[in-house]
Amino acid sequence: MKVSVIIPFYSNVGWLEEAVESVLDQTFSDYEIIIVNDGSPEDDNDFTKKYGGHIKVEYFKTENKGPAHARNYGISKSKGEYLAFLDSDDLWLNEKLEKQVKLMEDSNLNWSHTKYSVFDEVSNKEERVYTEIENEDFKGVVYPKCLTKLHIGTPCVMIRKAYILENDFIRFSEKMRFGQDGYFWILMGVKNELGYLNENLTLVRRAGTNAVQRARVHLNVRGNLNKNLIKRLNAFYPDIKVSGLTKITYSYCEAMNNLIDQLFGTKNLKRRSAELVSKMAYLPAYVMFKNIIK
Repeated sequence: MKVSVIIPFYSNVGWLEEAVESVLDQTFSDYEIIIVNDGSPEDDNDFTKKYGGHIKVEYFKTENKGPAHARNYGISKSKGEYLAFLDSDDLWLNEKLEKQVKLMEDSNLNWSHTKYSVFDEVSNKEERVYTEIENEDFKGVVYPKCLTKLHIGTPCVMIRKAYILENDFIRFSEKMRFGQDGYFWILMGVKNELGYLNENLTLVRRAGTNAVQRARVHLNVRGNLNKNLIKRLNAFYPDIKVSGLTKITYSYCEAMNNLIDQLFGTKNLKRRSAELVSKMAYLPAYVMFKNIIK
């Protein structure tokens, strides 16, 4: 069963090479690597010379439209029965594809994910420290809890392509700067049990300020999920219900996100003043998502 490995790329071509090598080192051999250069300004000449003629690697260049478009473009070019997503700064251990394909085949799954670890970038690779992320509780029937938490790392996910070809609305949201993967995972989780491989087979690099730790980003994600998905979920799945409390909390996030956009602008989500106000604004929603909405 062929796997199409889709890697969007924008910056740090050295990390991209390390990511590609982690795929080429896989014990599973029936795969293709689809790299989508998302309008990167970096010099990729050395990289294309090294991998341009490789039988396993396809390299595409597009205009800069963001990682969601790059992944969707990769899906459109894929030839495999399964899709696996790897960010250009992350890595796989060498049995990742072999073990995950076996899980998918043995359990007849439409999607699955693995345990993973995070590491901070250091100058010497031998000095990297890996911290396991506890996500083993996120498996099986994940709707409606996927509306309040999504313990999924994008480089951990594998999808049966036939299913999303039959459901062409299940794609990464190109309208969202952050959370476009969460949009995809919610749409998958509504109707499909999520398989889980309880082995640490994925390594996620933390570099600079981690976006997922910023309240400003959380408000942006929840607000845009409300606008682009929660309000429209019945258009995709007419028989699916969203609780009133969930709708209210998401609507609150959208309203607060719009207000903070008006106060601080939409371009720089790292401004300290915007982050401080966002923390106060997001606190009620955080409490609702964490402790009350089930």
